[in-house]
Amino acid sequence: MNMTIGKAKAKPFLFLVFMVCKLGATQAIGALPALEFGMGFAYARTKVESAATGYHHGWNVSADANWLFRISLEDENLIKAKAEKETSSRVNIIFSPGLHAQYITMSASNWLPDGSRYRAWSSIGLGPELNLGLEFTNSMTMHKNGFLFSMAYLASFSNYTQTTLYSAYNSWFLKVSWNARIDNGAAFFAALPLEYAFRADGNSLLSGLVIGMRYEF
Repeated sequence: MNMTIGKAKAKPFLFLVFMVCKLGATQAIGALPALEFGMGFAYARTKVESAATGYHHGWNVSADANWLFRISLEDENLIKAKAEKETSSRVNIIFSPGLHAQYITMSASNWLPDGSRYRAWSSIGLGPELNLGLEFTNSMTMHKNGFLFSMAYLASFSNYTQTTLYSAYNSWFLKVSWNARIDNGAAFFAALPLEYAFRADGNSLLSGLVIGMRYEF
């Protein structure tokens, strides 16, 4: 009976090995390191228990270091045949784990009903990131357009402007981005980030618009 149980447990593992081998034999997989730098406008909505909701505006500077995997669902021979016949495009799946770092600075909030304002603040955040998406490549010009969805879990260190008050907090970070290659390794990108921060004195929802450059080595 122990042998039967052992065989049953081995079947999922053998199936996984078979699928990986099949993928490697029939699909084209490439991996490259990539760096991304961006800057843009940021907007925040902060809710605390002792006051009404405050609204802020500010700036965001970010950097990403990723390992970029491209997985083509077409056979290499088919890709070459398309290139020879000058057919239009092909699609790659993008899988890209890495790290996300950011610096955010926010102005003081609007005036609240009680006559107070939520202080201006800034923060530095760092955490693991995962990107998933699709990339469309023109076979003749090799021009690439990519659409990515990113998710990260950040640990941040913040300071209230012109004070000695410091705090640390965690946040969930989401981002939708579009990038277009403009050179061999360089690409322009635009992104819409969204972050939900569990701050010490309340929760903040941050959004914005970021533009920048990506370089693949």
